[in-house]
Amino acid sequence: MLQYCKMRLVQARDMVQIGGWRTLLRDMFYLNRVAVPVEIALDSLRPVSDFNRPADEAVVELSAQLLAERRLVYRFQSRYLKALSYLGRGYRGFALVKGATVAGDIWCADSRQGGAPGNHPDEAWLGIECRCGEAYTFDMFVDPAHRGGNVAAALQNGALHLLKKRGITKAYGFFWADNLPALWVHRTLRWRELDRVRATRLLLTKKLHVTGQRPA
Repeated sequence: MLQYCKMRLVQARDMVQIGGWRTLLRDMFYLNRVAVPVEIALDSLRPVSDFNRPADEAVVELSAQLLAERRLVYRFQSRYLKALSYLGRGYRGFALVKGATVAGDIWCADSRQGGAPGNHPDEAWLGIECRCGEAYTFDMFVDPAHRGGNVAAALQNGALHLLKKRGITKAYGFFWADNLPALWVHRTLRWRELDRVRATRLLLTKKLHVTGQRPA
């Protein structure tokens, strides 16, 4: 619990540093904010070559050993602490690295790891049910110093290809409808948009309901 509280405090500090107090408050409090659940079959991914990156960049799977040995470096401490926490909870992480620097990362709950569906709490309020061989992707972050130039698309597409190699056949996720860069990335990669969900959050609580409307 102490480690979790430390992570949340450091995350709040980093959010203010990146986007100011408005960004932090928007993450903690919102009313009827629209989330767009998405799904994609991993046999229809765009080729990795569609998002070519420089020779010193690659998408790799994260591990506790890599982080413990500090062979990969996060610029923001909150992302490093989150990575340790996620790995400790059995989640799988992928990072776009430039040399030894983590330019961005994305996480997933693989139903095969836990032996049963419903590995991530988001699945319940989004109306998603991951079956065996499927994964739920979440919490993608790209360091502001590395944004632009299709980095987000390259990270997400590369991670999906690595999941496919590990036997995953389908992935789910979501993005906020008011997050235009996220909308662009998901549509560029041809995710299928599902029924939208409205979310209300006060601090650490969430209350949601399905609108039953398809995206325009």
